[in-house]
Amino acid sequence: MRQHLAYAAAGAVVLALAGCGDDPEPQVADPTSTPSSSSSPSKSAAAEKEPWEKKTPEGAMAFSERWVSEFSTAFTTGHTEALKAASQASCATCDSFINLIDDVYKNGGTIEGNPWKLQDPAWSAPNGAAGTVAVTGTMRVPAQTITRTGVPPSTAPPTEQPYIFELEWTRDAWRVSRLLRDSQ
Repeated sequence: MRQHLAYAAAGAVVLALAGCGDDPEPQVADPTSTPSSSSSPSKSAAAEKEPWEKKTPEGAMAFSERWVSEFSTAFTTGHTEALKAASQASCATCDSFINLIDDVYKNGGTIEGNPWKLQDPAWSAPNGAAGTVAVTGTMRVPAQTITRTGVPPSTAPPTEQPYIFELEWTRDAWRVSRLLRDSQ
């Protein structure tokens, strides 16, 4: 029985320029500036993708780990934008997590706990819909304390649960379309 759970770098290039003008004396660049060995990053460095950005089995597993990291960040900061971007609108469990986080923080509450971790992720081949894969793994969920204004804090004990991430490749990126706790 499966059960839903209620989850460029910008850089600047400094150029030292020597100008040519009508003055016969050579002009020298400002000695306080640091010249760059290259005026732009190499094309291969600019095109290099993170593992979770690739449409590969390894990319799907890395994306699932990244989603868990984004979830952990969201529950400790209250900022759910990256988590929303990594989740399909159809992911009911994702929405439940996001709504819980938004609700707690908009009313002045907090969620405390160590980051969640996805252990031993494994990829399984698509079983129908093009671009859809499943990643399974054991979720290590630390103890968490939810504090809400006017309500005594509630603490959930740590646990480990098997999870299934159903991922879909859309708009050149993985997104979670379903997140299930697997009772095996």
